[in-house]
Amino acid sequence: MRIKGLLGVPFVLALSAPAFASVMVLPVKGTNLDQGAVDAISQMFANSYQAESKETTISPTDAQKAVDESGGYPQAAQKLGASEYVYVTAIRLDSRISLQATRYGADGHYIYSAKMSATSLDDMEPASDRLAKALVHQESPAEARSVDNVTRTEQSQPIRAAAQKIAGFKGSFTYPIGWKKGNVAPQMSGALDLRFESGMHFIEFGLGLTFPAGHSDYSYGGIWADIGGDFYLTNDNIAPYIGIGLMPRLESSSLANLAPYAQVGAMFFRDSTTRLYTDFRVAQNLLPVRVGGDIYDDAGTDLFPTEFTFSIGMGF
Repeated sequence: MRIKGLLGVPFVLALSAPAFASVMVLPVKGTNLDQGAVDAISQMFANSYQAESKETTISPTDAQKAVDESGGYPQAAQKLGASEYVYVTAIRLDSRISLQATRYGADGHYIYSAKMSATSLDDMEPASDRLAKALVHQESPAEARSVDNVTRTEQSQPIRAAAQKIAGFKGSFTYPIGWKKGNVAPQMSGALDLRFESGMHFIEFGLGLTFPAGHSDYSYGGIWADIGGDFYLTNDNIAPYIGIGLMPRLESSSLANLAPYAQVGAMFFRDSTTRLYTDFRVAQNLLPVRVGGDIYDDAGTDLFPTEFTFSIGMGF
C-alpha cells in the first residue's frame, strides 16, 4: 500500500503542476501571420522564457484555456496560481517581423517591456532568447545580445535617414575690434552657404569674400572658407541653434590666417524646402593681421582682431 502511495505522488504532482507555476505565457497575438507561425513563435518564446527564468511556466495553450474560462488575463493568472504573465505581439511587415513582449504582475500591473525585429521565422530562436533575457533581467534587447543570439536583421546594413541639403547664399556685416589705437574698418561679405541637416543638428560649409565697408587707416579683407557644426535647441518650425566652427582665410594684408568662431542663430521655415536663417557670430583671428600697410611694409601694424558678425541667409 505504501509503495502504491509513493507511485501515485508523481501523478498527482503532474496534474497539479500548473498550480505551482509562477509565470503564465500567453499565446502570441499575431498580425499578418498564419496560425502555424503564431503557434511556433508562442512555443519558442515560452521555452526561452522558462530557460532564462529557471521557473516552470504555464504553456500558451493552458494559458488561453484559462483565459477563456475566466474571462481575463489577471483572472486567468489567479486561477492558475501564476504570480506574473507575459504578453507577446508579432506583426509581419514587408521585410521583417516586429516583436514586442511585455511582462505583467498577476493583478495586471506593468513590469517591463522590450521590442525588437526579426527578418523571418528563422530569427525567432535568437529573438525569443533576447526578449526573454530582456524581460527577466529588465534590460534592453541590445544589452541581452551575445555571440549566440544575433539576428539576421542585425547582420544586415541598418537603414539611416538621409541628410537634407540646404544650399544658398549668405550676406554678412562684420564689425572687427583690433584692441589697439585706431578703429578697424567694418566689413561686408557674401558667401555661398551649404548646410547638411539631420535631425537636431546640421553641418555647415561656406566659401565667401570679405571687403572693407568704410574708410579707415586700418582695414583688411579677403577670401575665406567656413566649416562648422550646429545643434538645434528645439525641434520646431522656427528653431534656434548654437554652433562652433573654423574659418581658414587668405587675407589681403597678410598671408594665411585662421579664425575659430562660436555662433547663435535661428532657422525659419524648417518644414519648407525654402529656408531663411540668421545668426550672430564671434570669431577670433589666431594669427596677426597686418593693417595700415602690407606684409612687406614695416610701417604696418599687426593686430589680432575679434570679429562680431551678423548674417542673413536663404537656402533651397
